[in-house]
Amino acid sequence: MKKIENPNKINAQILKALNWRYAVKTFDPNKKVSKEDIQTILESARLSPSSMGVEMWKFIVVKNKKKRKKLREAGYNQPKITDASHLIVIAYRIDGKNIIKERLKRTAKIQKQKLDELFDLQNMLETSIIDKIKNGNLESWAKMQAYIPLGIMIMSASILGIDNCPMEGFENDKVDEILNLKRKNLKSITMLALGYRGKDIESTKPKVRRNFNEVIQFI
Repeated sequence: MKKIENPNKINAQILKALNWRYAVKTFDPNKKVSKEDIQTILESARLSPSSMGVEMWKFIVVKNKKKRKKLREAGYNQPKITDASHLIVIAYRIDGKNIIKERLKRTAKIQKQKLDELFDLQNMLETSIIDKIKNGNLESWAKMQAYIPLGIMIMSASILGIDNCPMEGFENDKVDEILNLKRKNLKSITMLALGYRGKDIESTKPKVRRNFNEVIQFI
């Protein structure tokens, strides 16, 4: 990657986008996010950092209007579930052993290596993931991993000037049933609504955050 020519300008753009960003509650149902912008946001999620590169997540873009209505019912009737331009359900995987095999095959293919040359990687994956399965920690670990791409999608959308709102307020079991996730060895953990703000009074108010020195410590 080439060196950024004007890092100060990039710094200012990032902070401007994050100061502008607000967890929008009211979306304009008539404004749609472009295909190109959605592709960029989803690609940024795909490229997110992942512990051991196993990518314990799945991003489900719900386009079906009937399913969106059902998801709204499972989400305590939050209007943004149906009014936002796009709704992404983030799920985590629960099939740990399959993930090890997939990671090894993917690495061998992309990096043009033989599977028997990946002994160190295989040993690391088996030691860590099988240990998590035995100790019952796989799901809690996978849940935490799923929040990494969520944050990156929020950042990407904000830089593109696209409003967004992460959501945890929904009945996970119902969402899993609506999207048939159990059959796919997946469980929902959070959602992300994307679009453009409507008449949202709260979004016009100054952002409330603690001061820099209250949350940052140098030691």
